Amino acid sequence: MAFQVRTVCSRFTWTCVVGVCFSLLFPRLTAAQNSVSWTTNYYAVTGVTITELRQSLRQNRPWKERSPHDATTEWRVDWQYTVTPTASGCRCSSFTTQTAIAITMPRWMAPTNAPETTRKIWQQYITALGGHEAGHGAIAVAAAAELNKRIQSLGEAADCDGLKRKIEALCPQVIGEFRARDKTYDATTRHGATQGAVLPGGRPRPERP
Repeated sequence: MAFQVRTVCSRFTWTCVVGVCFSLLFPRLTAAQNSVSWTTNYYAVTGVTITELRQSLRQNRPWKERSPHDATTEWRVDWQYTVTPTASGCRCSSFTTQTAIAITMPRWMAPTNAPETTRKIWQQYITALGGHEAGHGAIAVAAAAELNKRIQSLGEAADCDGLKRKIEALCPQVIGEFRARDKTYDATTRHGATQGAVLPGGRPRPERP
């Protein structure tokens, strides 16, 4: 499945922002909480047969004018940090990330006359589709963790302006690396096909522009 990635770089701040969900504690950095918001949205599909379901998917995808895929994952990582002068230069005293992941999936409410075979095929497909999209979300979480790791490795700098320049260059670089990882993930899984995200007679349809 393919999907969309959006990243936003926060400007540096002189105040510490506290989030929720998980925390990464580093020596020399103030204990900071990094937040992850993970949501799943749905759009309705209808039908009794696989052919009808596939037709409904094509018609009801919210992005049907720009993409032929059945699901999307969008994520972004924001960050904020504090730098503090020291006797020997400057250090990053706090660094926090806010990760937002939004998955959009189809939802079929099976009618009473839907054949059991159709139900089983759909369940297998939607489970695989969701698993693939969750893989994209996991990449976003890994990107945030890598940001924290790389910031920790910077250590002290000679001055705060130089340290801020390093941080502001490093963060987009890391996000770019994880965008590339997303592309590799889709290429390796053939957009989820190798994970079972294919309706019989149709192409896999996870979302990436």
